[in-house]
Order: sequence, then structure tokens, then C-alpha cells
Amino acid sequence: MNTGPLIAIAFIALVFALAALRTGLGYLNVHRDAAEEWPAYKKDLSQLVKGLGAEQFQRAYIRAYGPRGPLYGIITLLAAAVLTPPIMLVLTELYGIFIAEPTNGSGLASANLTNEVQRQFRRDGPLVYSFFLFFGLIASWGLIAFIVAHRFHKTRPGSLEDELRVARGEADHPDALLSRSRPKWSPLIQTQEGLKLPDQPKEE
Repeated sequence: MNTGPLIAIAFIALVFALAALRTGLGYLNVHRDAAEEWPAYKKDLSQLVKGLGAEQFQRAYIRAYGPRGPLYGIITLLAAAVLTPPIMLVLTELYGIFIAEPTNGSGLASANLTNEVQRQFRRDGPLVYSFFLFFGLIASWGLIAFIVAHRFHKTRPGSLEDELRVARGEADHPDALLSRSRPKWSPLIQTQEGLKLPDQPKEE
């Protein structure tokens, strides 16, 4: 029995489970932080949250600090898993039309996927068809990742101040994001050079 596909499926399922766990815990932490920060903002930064209720503040806080990376990673895995079977059907059809040696007068691929795979093994050998599927799937998965990544950056949130202004209906947040602090559950801060740890005070 060929256990390769089962191992691959188990590995993908494990990655998906870990990403889902990380995303769920991350959003739980952000929800908790938002609820804890609201009284402090209302007391000490009342001008910043003027005109907003607790629910609006929490939604803006979650948009600004939510772990979007793992969430979009899950979306990418789900899209790849759902679209892989139809992609294989399309690739098989394209192979039968443009590459495979015809076995009948029409020159088209077999209507049944199983029969088509058997036909390629019989006529062209397994390597040609396997290589075509391999590189076709890699290109398709790359396209899916590109589309999700484009959506990820296009809908990226602004700073908490920007999101609070959006919640009040004052203005959309700017396209170019400035430096902003990360929530207290993350030690990293966002700078123009990327994510990094904050500077530590020098010991005397």
C-alpha cells in the first residue's frame, strides 16, 4: 500500500490544526485585551474614544491587533484543499488535449478521470503525466497563495487610532501605515524596517 498520500494528508491536517489553534487563541487573547483596555481608554484617553461605545472600541481594537496572518494561512490551506480536485480534472483535460497521444479519432481525453490516468500510464508512461500534474498543481497553489496574499495586504488594518476614526466615520485609514505598537501579548513592535523587539535599556 502506498502510504505517501496518507502521510501528506496527515501533515496538511496537522498544519491546519496548529494554524487554527493559534488563530483561535490569538483572537481570544485580543478579545480579552480589548475588554480590559476599554475602561483605561475611557478614563485616560477619553478624547480618543469620544463618541464610541465599548463594542465599537473592541471591534476597532480587534481589527488593529487581530492575528490576521494565521487566519489567512487557514484560508489559503482551505482554498487549496477544496480547489485541488477540480484543478486536477482541468489539468488532466488539458493534458489529454494538448500533450497526450490520442487513442481515438477525436484526440480528446477520456471523460472518466480514472480511465484517463490509466491511458496516460499506458501510452506515455507515468513520468510525463506525473510531471505535468506536479508542476501544474504547484503553479495553481502559487496562484491561490498570490490571490490570498493580495487580499491580505489590500485589506490590512491601520493603527488603533486610525481604526477608531473609521469607527466614528471620520475618515478611512491611510494606505501607508505608520509605526504602531503591538498588543501586550506580543513582544514585537512594527517599525519602518519591519517587526522587531523594542530597544532594551542599557544596564549601568
